[in-house]
Amino acid sequence: MPGITEAHVKTALKPLSAGKAAYDVNDGKTGLVLRVGRRGAKWAWRTEFHERTIRLTLGDVSFLTLTQARALAGAAMEQLRDRSGRVDDAWLQRELVARHLIEPPPPVPEPSRNVVADIYARIQADSRWTFAVARERYLAEVKRTKRPDTWNDYRVILHAPELARFEGTKVFTISVETFAKAIAEVHAKGTERRAEKIADTLRPMWTWLGSKAVTLDSGVRAGVMKELRAPERSRVEAGDSDEDEDGHYVPPVAELGRMVAICRAGVMHPVISAAIELQILTAQRRRTVVNARRRDFVVEGDVLVWKIPPAFRKTARKRGVKRSHDLPLKGAARAAVERMLQRNVTSPWLFPGLRPQKNGDVVTHINVSVLNHNVRIMPGVEASPHDFRRGFATHAQELLGVEFLETKLILDHNEGIETDDVTESAYSRARRLGKKSAVLDPWAELVGAAAEAAEPLLPPRPILHAAMTQARKPTTVKPKPAAREQGAAA
Repeated sequence: MPGITEAHVKTALKPLSAGKAAYDVNDGKTGLVLRVGRRGAKWAWRTEFHERTIRLTLGDVSFLTLTQARALAGAAMEQLRDRSGRVDDAWLQRELVARHLIEPPPPVPEPSRNVVADIYARIQADSRWTFAVARERYLAEVKRTKRPDTWNDYRVILHAPELARFEGTKVFTISVETFAKAIAEVHAKGTERRAEKIADTLRPMWTWLGSKAVTLDSGVRAGVMKELRAPERSRVEAGDSDEDEDGHYVPPVAELGRMVAICRAGVMHPVISAAIELQILTAQRRRTVVNARRRDFVVEGDVLVWKIPPAFRKTARKRGVKRSHDLPLKGAARAAVERMLQRNVTSPWLFPGLRPQKNGDVVTHINVSVLNHNVRIMPGVEASPHDFRRGFATHAQELLGVEFLETKLILDHNEGIETDDVTESAYSRARRLGKKSAVLDPWAELVGAAAEAAEPLLPPRPILHAAMTQARKPTTVKPKPAAREQGAAA
């Protein structure tokens, strides 16, 4: 393709003759284009990059010579090839200044202190929400629409000390970069999970603040925090951690029995001990247990049935299932529930809270942290409440011969049914109580036998009580064992 010549330029400087259409002359690989029209002639630059056309007007033919225009086009192509920056009007202005073709723009004066103070005063006087106000409005919405535990989790995170610096800041002035830096500081302290939780809580809050019904009060634009994430977790080399850390530990049956024996020793509050025992014997989630209501337990024949509502079932919430997860309770599990039914006649909760979390709060049910804390202070126990389900799933198969899918009947993982099973989702209302009893009853007997074996090995009640009381103190850290013994030893 022939390039642009001085003859082309000379012709372009003349007005188009009557009846002649506008035209372009291309300069080959440089991307330089001479555009001639009724309003005169201009230099332009055009190229294709990643299936995208990039265009830029360089200036009038009377302003730039052919040599100067070619040099600019070549510099633009080089800039794009090296990926060292964008080719746009700002880039062109810098190039023209560097080539002494135009004067540099006048420097922007530094704002005076009075100007900064005035801007700050106007922001503070703005009626739109501060972070503190926005947080309370958002928590009220969460309380209205979400589960109480979700509201409490969000409340704790949004009142975190790491966010205290934003209390009086107008939310519309907070950028995603500002929050990202604060979260990175939390992450750098080694509390990586906490950094993730803060980010995961701020994102939905800002989504709500940017919704059409709220944005006039908040001033927040929709989607401003959608990219907020905590930094990636630190890489862990093989050998730096063992599989007995949280998420892998399988408590032996003897340890589960020891926990039940401690629950029955009379050294803990009856509500807490009954909740821990019920969780071990039924292998249900912590939140499911603490959210149990008195009305969820119904006597059917000679069996007490725990009808766990779908609102408190993790799997059911994800699938939109409206049915309850029904568990038949017999023996020690039924006894633990009946003790609570006889004890608490005014609260709707089976395990009511012992006191309000703070002055003015309504007493609902015990918090999941109560289970964590009381299991932690049990002497000779290394498991956490979440390990109970892992212990059940492992030992029920290895020691009781329970099939894998049958454990799902208890663990509530779709009750052992595939998520795309149309017959199950659309037609079946089977509760499978008989199959569930065939799993839960032997499990309760296995743990009960371990509890009876552990009872004589416990310290005398006063010593056991003193040890747990001492372990409650914040300055006391329960020593981590050199190695946990995994396995199914009863």
